[in-house]
Amino acid sequence: MMNETSCTITLKLTQFDEAEPIRSASCEFGESSVEQELVLGESIWHVHYTRQSVASNEDAIDGEATFKVDKGSVSNANVSVGLKLDRWSQDNYLFMPAAAYNGNRFRVSEQQYPPMLEREEEISVDIPTTITDVPRLSLEPGPSIIELRTGDLATPAVGCYLHSQKKGLLLLTYQGTVLGDSGLTAEESGDRSEAVISISAPAVRSSKYSMCNTKETSDDRGFDFHEQDEVTIKFRLYAFDCSDISTLFDYFAKVRKDLTGPTELRHEIPFSAAWDLLEEKYNRDNWQRDFEFYRSSTSPDPVFGEWQTGWVGGAINTYPMLAIGNGLSKERSVKTLNFLFDTIQAPSGFFYGIYCKGNRLGDAFRRHEETSIVLLRKNADVLYFMAKQLMLMDKLGEPIPDRWKEGLIRACNAFVRLWNKYGQFGQFVDLEKEEMIIGGSSSAGIAPAGLALAGQYFNRPDYTAIADLAGQYYYDHFVQQGVTTGAPGEICQCPDSESAFALLESYVVLYETTGDQKWLRMAEETAKLCATWVVSYDFQYAEEAEFRKLDLRSTGAVWASVQNKHAAPGICTFSGASLFKLYRATGNGFYLELLQDIAHNLPQYLSRADRPLRISWGGNRDGSSYSPPGWMGERVNLSDWEGKENIGEVAGGSCWCEVSCMLTYFEVPGVYIQKDTGFICAIDHVDVEVVDNNAATMSVKLINRTKFTAKVNVFVESRADMAQVLGENALLDQRTMVIEPYAEYSFMIHK
Repeated sequence: MMNETSCTITLKLTQFDEAEPIRSASCEFGESSVEQELVLGESIWHVHYTRQSVASNEDAIDGEATFKVDKGSVSNANVSVGLKLDRWSQDNYLFMPAAAYNGNRFRVSEQQYPPMLEREEEISVDIPTTITDVPRLSLEPGPSIIELRTGDLATPAVGCYLHSQKKGLLLLTYQGTVLGDSGLTAEESGDRSEAVISISAPAVRSSKYSMCNTKETSDDRGFDFHEQDEVTIKFRLYAFDCSDISTLFDYFAKVRKDLTGPTELRHEIPFSAAWDLLEEKYNRDNWQRDFEFYRSSTSPDPVFGEWQTGWVGGAINTYPMLAIGNGLSKERSVKTLNFLFDTIQAPSGFFYGIYCKGNRLGDAFRRHEETSIVLLRKNADVLYFMAKQLMLMDKLGEPIPDRWKEGLIRACNAFVRLWNKYGQFGQFVDLEKEEMIIGGSSSAGIAPAGLALAGQYFNRPDYTAIADLAGQYYYDHFVQQGVTTGAPGEICQCPDSESAFALLESYVVLYETTGDQKWLRMAEETAKLCATWVVSYDFQYAEEAEFRKLDLRSTGAVWASVQNKHAAPGICTFSGASLFKLYRATGNGFYLELLQDIAHNLPQYLSRADRPLRISWGGNRDGSSYSPPGWMGERVNLSDWEGKENIGEVAGGSCWCEVSCMLTYFEVPGVYIQKDTGFICAIDHVDVEVVDNNAATMSVKLINRTKFTAKVNVFVESRADMAQVLGENALLDQRTMVIEPYAEYSFMIHK
């Protein structure tokens, strides 16, 4: 397979002046050679390369390259292993998990943060995907290179779909070597006929990325090598038949943990205890008394600190509160939704994006006074979560104000009119004129789910029909192309995780509401794309980092976008319950494991009175400032995009991650049990064991190793039950087991 893909292994030694390469020496390894010599200046190096097959996978080889200084020394240098592709083409698809999709080879608009496409030549209904200045392969002639550190990716890997050859390549490596974090680079020749994918130790980039800027002066430096120093780079290379981009992602999903192994879960705080902290915090810090609504955050920012429709909380945070909140939370959630329909909804049926100090504002950042410009993703969130909340209220037997139903119908009608006019939902619209300003994005990927649920709830086939058309459109134009774009409002149309997870949610809802198997296939493909955004291993932070001191694990954190290069606690802004539903529909354990990683990761980033998070952002490292109890910030920085000093540090703040955590307790089973097969899975911060399993009964023991009382939602079913769809609000009917701190609880299940 290596010969079929025209791959050659190259080893290289490079010396730098600061971060600029000044001289190098390299060699190539064929099938049989294992020893070579490199000479750079007065230094002589011995290079040893071995490769061996992988017993469990005939597509894979394990490679190991050791560089040793036999004579002399070289200052400020690094070594690298490269995969040289001699039959490269710009038509090939390259991805670097959470960092590059199709090489980020898109039209670029260079702007300061927060970016917004405004120039007349940049905006229209049918613009090509337009991104900000992020690491990318070039769309234009000339140099074309992406230089990253392993911490810039959700998995240290590079994947390629070789279009004309119908082959796939995946290169996996480790976070680093004895010299620190490694570099991952993809570079094309000027004529795009060759490419080299390389792993370097240590990482030395010629320039560094910061927010919307790839031209920062690099502070990377090489290692000063002396006689007898040596370093080894290890990797695994997969070469396999690959019919399309979705096959590449499917393969990646199977092997993404091959080098790091299964996740070791560390219990910190049960979902129920996290819920208690968050509910108390929301009623303490998030209630806007003047206008009576739940604020989206506690930020003091004069624009973003109060209400944002959808996205980061508005009309989403009320959903779990209405379901399982206390009396005060339910009362305030009702008032919040009254505010949504009385104040935020426009005559067209769409919703204004922002409300601050008595003023409705738009989503155009530097031009917020243009109140009619809104990010449609935020409106689509309202469609989905309001439909779920109407279904919830019916299930609870609670009265529903007429204006909620009427308002949701008006919103759905606005989406239908927009689709009928443009054949897409686009990214930014004028809600008063009902005109699309910027199209060509999967920003509103949750809209099919909202319309499908509303169609079911109101018995409106016209809503269902548009949901079907939109779902297919998003699959054809985005999922099948290996990139979804533009759900966050401040990334232009960069590839992002939020649109991918929104589409996953939509395809699962479409499957559950229609029974059509095509949506299940699309959901599976989308879930594999989503997995590329989820951190697959526990990043090793520096000894002095706050995350290291607190033993915060990175596995399961979800990357935001290729622009905002941080992972975060949870999915913005979902629970991940769609992964559970997808597991039940397919029996594929990968989806359940991915959900376990994401959900279990969430509560550890919650600041608590017994373990406050010390804010270390911006040089404040004297321990004088802590996040209040119940606050969660969105930064899980593995990347140095905000400075190496902030890798693994606490940024503080309070944001949408809290809503994801609340949704998780309500929508995701804490423990899942198949009573006939004996299969068990603990997602919450507890352990579960099968004590006895016979033909008539199954005895199960739950173990709480934390210092908090755990109220665990336990979902029990048979294998046959998995054929039945769950629909919405399914966990309301499940059993809750209470386990005291450091205690066990046993119970019996009758088959």
